[in-house]
Amino acid sequence: MVTDDETIGAVGRALDIVELLRERGVATLSTVATELDVSKSTAHRHLRTLEEREYVVERDDGFHLGLRFLDLGEFTRRCRPEYRLAKEKVIELADEVDERVQFMVEEHGRAVYVHQHSGRHAVEADTHPGKRVPIHASAGGLAILAELSSKTVDRIVDRHGLPSVTAKTLSTREALERELQATRERGYSVNDQGIIEGLRAVGAPVTGPDGEVIGGLSISGPINRMEGERLDERIPSLLLGTTNELELNIAYQ
Repeated sequence: MVTDDETIGAVGRALDIVELLRERGVATLSTVATELDVSKSTAHRHLRTLEEREYVVERDDGFHLGLRFLDLGEFTRRCRPEYRLAKEKVIELADEVDERVQFMVEEHGRAVYVHQHSGRHAVEADTHPGKRVPIHASAGGLAILAELSSKTVDRIVDRHGLPSVTAKTLSTREALERELQATRERGYSVNDQGIIEGLRAVGAPVTGPDGEVIGGLSISGPINRMEGERLDERIPSLLLGTTNELELNIAYQ
């Protein structure tokens, strides 16, 4: 746990500005100063520093995030070979099941979308690479949690809680543990509208050659197509088969 005396205020303030611009899309100097409760001169110095380093762009309507962040984001996806291998399988599986497939990883106790691809009949959703969501609310996240120790799961829950994204989100420790145990027994997780109403997803953990959990691969679709034999047999079978191929590729790359 990082304490206040181990952090640098100026760095934190700069990141606050970055997150504000990410949330709003664009902000004027006055907006930044007001939202962060700092003087205009302080906000101006931070913005000009970020602009000089090409992380922020000023346009007629205000300040925007710069495309340098795109370069950083792509670097983080390319820096681990297993992430590159996962991308190939996400595309293959999405084209086969005609639904949306995603690969996500755990970072700081949250689930982060790394790759996503939509099949021809996939339902579009407000998700994209880089988006962070409560780990217990997604199928890929549940699959990851099922591979972690109870101590690690407790630490994540203590830090972030179990916020409800929809009325169907697992919001108690008991309900979460039941789903994690069921995931371990059948080999895959089922997320029934826990992150988007009307959407079900099935997820499986992706583990490395030493048994470490690398991420979670999941298939999501509307509840009318994710039910019966397709939900109980066909989708899990395709998912587990693809996960196994990915793990073999990772082990022998």
